[in-house]
Amino acid sequence: MFVFGTAGHIDHGKTALIYALTGIDPDRLPEEKKRGMTIDLGFAWLTLPSGEKVGIVDVPGHENLVKNMIAGTTGIDAVILVIDAKEGWMPQTEEHFQIIELLGLQSGIIVITKIDLVNRPRLAEVEEEIKKRIKKTIFSQVPIIKTSTINNIGLAEIKQSIQELLPQIKPKKDIQKPRVYIDRVFTIKGSGTIATGTLIGGVLQKGMELNIFPGGQKVRLRNLQAYKEEVEIAYPGSRVALNLPGIEKSELQRGNIIFANTPVKTSKNIDVYLKLLPPFSKSPLPSGSIVSFFTGTKETFARLFFLNTPLLQGEEVVLTRLKLQEDLFTFLGDRFILRIPSPPQNLGGGIILDPLAYKYLPKKKEEINLLSRRINLDLKELILTELYKLKYCKKNDLLSSSNFSEEEIMIMVNILKKEKKLFSYLSWIVEVDFWQNQKIKFLQKLKEEYQLAPLSNSFSINKLQKIFSYLPIEIFKGIIDNLKEENKVGIKGGMVYLTTYKPKISPIQKEYIEKILEIIKANPAQPLEEKNLLAEIEEKKEILEFLIQQGEIVRLSEGILLENKTYDMMKHKLIEFLKQNGSLSIAQVRDLLGLSRKYIIPLLTKMDEENITRRKENVRILKR
Repeated sequence: MFVFGTAGHIDHGKTALIYALTGIDPDRLPEEKKRGMTIDLGFAWLTLPSGEKVGIVDVPGHENLVKNMIAGTTGIDAVILVIDAKEGWMPQTEEHFQIIELLGLQSGIIVITKIDLVNRPRLAEVEEEIKKRIKKTIFSQVPIIKTSTINNIGLAEIKQSIQELLPQIKPKKDIQKPRVYIDRVFTIKGSGTIATGTLIGGVLQKGMELNIFPGGQKVRLRNLQAYKEEVEIAYPGSRVALNLPGIEKSELQRGNIIFANTPVKTSKNIDVYLKLLPPFSKSPLPSGSIVSFFTGTKETFARLFFLNTPLLQGEEVVLTRLKLQEDLFTFLGDRFILRIPSPPQNLGGGIILDPLAYKYLPKKKEEINLLSRRINLDLKELILTELYKLKYCKKNDLLSSSNFSEEEIMIMVNILKKEKKLFSYLSWIVEVDFWQNQKIKFLQKLKEEYQLAPLSNSFSINKLQKIFSYLPIEIFKGIIDNLKEENKVGIKGGMVYLTTYKPKISPIQKEYIEKILEIIKANPAQPLEEKNLLAEIEEKKEILEFLIQQGEIVRLSEGILLENKTYDMMKHKLIEFLKQNGSLSIAQVRDLLGLSRKYIIPLLTKMDEENITRRKENVRILKR
């Protein structure tokens, strides 16, 4: 379903035209009836010859109510630009037309009203004036229809033109991120609070849970209407009325957002692609100037800072940082308008390129160039520049605040992964250069460990993880796994080692090795304790660790040391006993091995750790 919006100068006949087309008077406020002018937004709908319905948003034309006009253009698909045959193109016609162009609207019709009040030469003069103004714009080929609501002239032609226009309008995308910018809030006795707006980004279903920004309230959608008809489901582009129980009218206002399925990410800093209107393109405001910022139905103040100022001379388009007065929930790709607060006039408008910009202003040319790569909203470039900024992020967080669906994003991620332009591991996506740099850093840190302990064969993964504590644990493990796939490191028992490293043993160290092994082998029935060995031989801690890593020596709890062959002999003897007898007591171990309790407990603990045995009351049994 499509929505059209009116635009044009005050008293040019917008409301009268809508009434003549639809039979609905969009002026709903008593003051509007009294003064005979549209003050706030009005809404109606039109049934076309084909039977299809289109919504119509009526906007005020007074110069003091332009902000209401901007709110009314949120989510519309096409415009009906209304121009009085007597007055022609007027200041608010120009201002509204500027806003239409800045919001990226590309479809519409132009209606010349009140033709019954002018002669043919004047009508021809106005039409020529219109054609001259739109000649170099996207609207240069739109139909110009002459009407009189008094004499019922041109109304059928308007309906037919709208009918013919619909196939040319691109339907609103369903990206599974439904949003409604509230434009009106009221209450109905017996129903409660009603909020209205144009639905974009996804579908809404009766009964679903919704969220409100700001405030964070969760509400249930009790009833859902589109064009005064109750519906179970509403689609993107529809004008909707939402019945929200449990929330007061005073808690909602124009500019609030009702949404579902999207995590709220807000920022006071956004980077944008700004098109400046004359004369500001030739004589821009100084950086830091305060402007009025409009997006959706929201209005706030912002300070603007031009980022590519050396390129600004005579250019209409500039990259700009907006520092907002308050945190806003916006999407990459959203349109916006900027106005000068005093005297009020249009400054420009454009597209949000980064709704979650860092607090600091981009200073390097490289950072500004990265932002310029986003201007065309090409998804591939958006993903690559986002990863350059973040370095890594969860898959479901990547560009979640954008006008792309998660499915679209993941399809492009897989393409970029095949092109080796990013790295994906489990639930994470990592910028490819950052990933490679972390792998290089890991190998360097591992080599540094070898320099400190050249006899060590491997090092604790947990120890190295502390060096990379700034990384999520999954990404750190992914680095090791990737290096293992490349056969650059190996992993064994929580230890990591370089596959190409071979310890260099000096003649003196070789003597120490032989001496340590000789001492440990000397009395198997009374194993040596580590503290006693270290007291007996100087400079042997590193050598002892080397022998343990090489599997020559086994370290039991309490620092008990056994030659590996001795440990294997004892272990197999106990296993054979267990196979025959089913259980094993400490006394039986003493009889079998001739060890004292001091050594038996560490031995059995080691076998428990290796999942060979498990304790059952006061005995051990085989675990497998």
